[in-house]
Amino acid sequence: MKKSLKEKVEKIAGVQVIGNMIAIDGDSELYPLPLVDGNAKIGKGVWHASTLPGAGVITLKNGDSERGTCPVTCPGCYAMTGNYCFDAIRAILMKRTRLLKKYPHIYFLLVAAQIESENVKLLRVHASGDFLPGEASGWYEIFKAFPHVIGWTYTKCEIKGEIKKLDSLNNFNIVKSIVPGCGFNYGHIDYILKTYEKLTSRGESVYVCRCGIDKNQHCKNCTGCALNKYVLFIEHSTGYNAAADPLYNEIYDLIESQEKPGTFETLPAMVGAYV
Repeated sequence: MKKSLKEKVEKIAGVQVIGNMIAIDGDSELYPLPLVDGNAKIGKGVWHASTLPGAGVITLKNGDSERGTCPVTCPGCYAMTGNYCFDAIRAILMKRTRLLKKYPHIYFLLVAAQIESENVKLLRVHASGDFLPGEASGWYEIFKAFPHVIGWTYTKCEIKGEIKKLDSLNNFNIVKSIVPGCGFNYGHIDYILKTYEKLTSRGESVYVCRCGIDKNQHCKNCTGCALNKYVLFIEHSTGYNAAADPLYNEIYDLIESQEKPGTFETLPAMVGAYV
C-alpha cells in the first residue's frame, strides 16, 4: 500500500493497516480495500468496487459463507462463472461484502481515501453484485464530493428512492439490467436484435456493447455505459460462440453502425444528455 494511501487510511478512527489489508477495532477479520484498479476485461484505469454476485448463499471450501447482494440470480451470469468460481476470488468478494454490510461508514471513507490517493477518474460500481439497502446513498455522497470522477453501474433494482437520487448526478449513470417487456440486458444475438428494436421503437437511449465483436474493447475507451439508460451485451463466459451464430454479421453491422461513443476526455461536456 502506497505511503499516501496508508496515511489517509490510518486517520480513519478504529482502522489500522496490516500489509495490504485493514483491521477494524474489535473485529478479528482482515478486510481488503474497496476499490480495485481494472482487470483484463474493463482495462487498467477503470477502478471498480465489487461485492458477491447472485441472490443465494455462496459457501467456500472452508465452510465460510455469505449471501450474494443481487435481488435475483441471473441465468448465465458472468460473475458466477470462470475466475469468479475460484475460492480465492470469492473469499475477497466475501470480505468486501462484509466490510460494506458491517461498516458502511468506514467503507465509504476508504473509498474516498483511495480516490484521493490513487487519482481515480473512472469508477465502475459493481463489476459484480448489486445495491444493498442504503448503499446507493453512500455512493451518492462519494460522487457528489468528487465531481471529476465519472461513474456508472448496472442494476436489477427498481430505480427509485436513493438509487434514483444517485442516478440524478451528472457524473454518474445507472444502466438498467432488466429491460421492461423483454428480460435481462444480455443474451444470444437473436435476443439482442429483438430487444434493440423494441427499445429504439420506444425512443429509449440504448447501446450494444462492442465487446461482443471486438475483444480489444475495454471500458476505458468506451463511454457507452456512462451515457445510455440501456446497454445490451452479447452473452459471454457461458460457452456461447457468438461468431458462429448465423446472425453474427447482422449484429456486427448493427454495432458498427452505432454512433461511436465519445472519449472520457470529452465526457464531462456530454454526460447528463438524457437525464
